[in-house]
Amino acid sequence: MTTSQIIQYLPSSNYVEYLRGSTDGVSGATHLATIKWEDDVERDSWVKIYAGNKPRSLINEMIGYLLGRALNLPMPPRAGFLLLENKMLNPSFVNVLSEVDRYRGFTFAWVSEDVKGKNLRIEIENNPNAMKVMLEYFSSCMKDWSHLSNLIAFDDWILNTDRNMGNSIHLPDKTFSLIDHGECMHGGNWKEAQLIDFNCPHMGFAHNLHLRLLHEKHEASGLFQYENTMQELEKAKLEHKNAFLQAEAEIRLHLHDLIGDEVIETGIEEIPSYLALETVLNFLKYRAEGLTKFSERCDTFLSSHSIVRPLS
Repeated sequence: MTTSQIIQYLPSSNYVEYLRGSTDGVSGATHLATIKWEDDVERDSWVKIYAGNKPRSLINEMIGYLLGRALNLPMPPRAGFLLLENKMLNPSFVNVLSEVDRYRGFTFAWVSEDVKGKNLRIEIENNPNAMKVMLEYFSSCMKDWSHLSNLIAFDDWILNTDRNMGNSIHLPDKTFSLIDHGECMHGGNWKEAQLIDFNCPHMGFAHNLHLRLLHEKHEASGLFQYENTMQELEKAKLEHKNAFLQAEAEIRLHLHDLIGDEVIETGIEEIPSYLALETVLNFLKYRAEGLTKFSERCDTFLSSHSIVRPLS
């Protein structure tokens, strides 16, 4: 690891102690453990092991973390790849690892430092009667959060339709720390052909309430509500180009480690084959620079949710 590298590579010996499981996520796969990080300090950290049917989720986690950090969005202070020997895992989970991981006897987990916040989705699961109150509380805090528009633009950039109360960790000061990006980029088993389709109209915020909350935030501006909502979103989007340039070199480094020289057969005569690594980077670069397309997606979303726009 270089001094400027953000993602850490941790050997199995840095796994110190299992602490407890998580009721949120794949059973037996996500748990809290004591991990020794590269500064030799032991910290409570979340370890997430992806099954064989999610071969791209480690890539997604890495991309989400690095781009989020480049945008100065609140993320866990430390994150990385942790090598785990299969003999350290619950035998029932070893069976769902990829064939390669089972054969070689180890797998890589995504690990991130615990931010000491609350997963409000788990709070609701433990007390269903509090759902309405908890949702109102979450919405109130999120609406007041200074990073709300940046979060919406970020999730759209990386195609994250999995933003929910469980992966926006609620902190004591009523702000949030963002985790869990394994399902972005068309999901944990995305195909290269999906990333080549630059004209994909897919909206990263299609299944959450964040854009509605942002619009409600501007309700007091009356006739200028729609205009102010769009202006804030477009301002957030303009930060993506520089964020990509800042994170590109390290993303490329980790992509090389994770997918190497994997080649894509495009079926297109002019470009018969393409490196998967370059496809991922081009996809992210295109989405980063797509202000017009982003504005159109936001406009479509607001229109489909019966939000009145000003007359042109």
